[in-house]
Amino acid sequence: MIYNFNLGIGWASSGVEYAQNYRAAMFRNIGADAKFIFTDMFPSENIEHLTRNIGFLDSEVIWLYTFFTDYKIAPVSYTLTELKETLSVNKYTYTRNGKTGRLVFQDSDSFYSVYFADEQSDLVHRVEIVSRGCLIRKDYFTYGRVYSEYYAPLDKKAHMYLRRFFNEDGTVAYEEINDDGTVMYRFPDQFFCSKEELVGYMVSKLELTRDDIVIIDRTTGVGQTILQNAGEARVGIVIHADHFSESNTDDHYILWNNYYEYSFAMHKHIDFYIAATDHQNKLLKKQFRKYIGVTPK
Repeated sequence: MIYNFNLGIGWASSGVEYAQNYRAAMFRNIGADAKFIFTDMFPSENIEHLTRNIGFLDSEVIWLYTFFTDYKIAPVSYTLTELKETLSVNKYTYTRNGKTGRLVFQDSDSFYSVYFADEQSDLVHRVEIVSRGCLIRKDYFTYGRVYSEYYAPLDKKAHMYLRRFFNEDGTVAYEEINDDGTVMYRFPDQFFCSKEELVGYMVSKLELTRDDIVIIDRTTGVGQTILQNAGEARVGIVIHADHFSESNTDDHYILWNNYYEYSFAMHKHIDFYIAATDHQNKLLKKQFRKYIGVTPK
């Protein structure tokens, strides 16, 4: 299996995502099994809509946060009717304006803001629950509730203190505890003190062997933990941009692009680098020999 690691993706994706999509098509053409792993959160969109838009197949995509659940990558199919069936009260008013709807409950000082997948359908991506003027929870859906965020007022703002990720049957798979930006992850039998540790745990659960290949498209925040947990898999780094600063380079010193500095420093643990052009490939080899004393693979 070939595992490709990236951070995020959007409607207006960068050249990194387009390069990945080109690579995915190439792997399909040669019959190579490949997965594309994304590690960012996507609170405003369902990741499947973004990956499908650029050309990935659902079966090719792994999202860090649902990796530990039994939810599959899928488009939003949860409906407003299904949401209404979960309500414990039936006295409410409902209005809609484009992609946003609102359920206002008449016997309590609370309402639901409903965010739809598009302006025409009744497919619900997320629901924000407000009580007595305070945001208390957000629920996120695909074909069921994938995860929820829990909020409390702090310094006159809504403070997200907990994310809870669910399995398809509604049981809790694990939790993310958020303390003013410091995150911890609680599993039934594990506890991790950072997102980097969570990524490392995911890589370890892939149970990589010498028959596997790991390709890292963006190393920021994840490069070290991937290398530490890749085992016998071959690891490659994709260089998507100019890899050094020409104006800050002389015969004795080279200033690497900060996005690649770590992976260049870890060259002993990198099996191969993928350059954008043949010219960049030849130049990088020459610079490695001159400034580091090795020839990159």
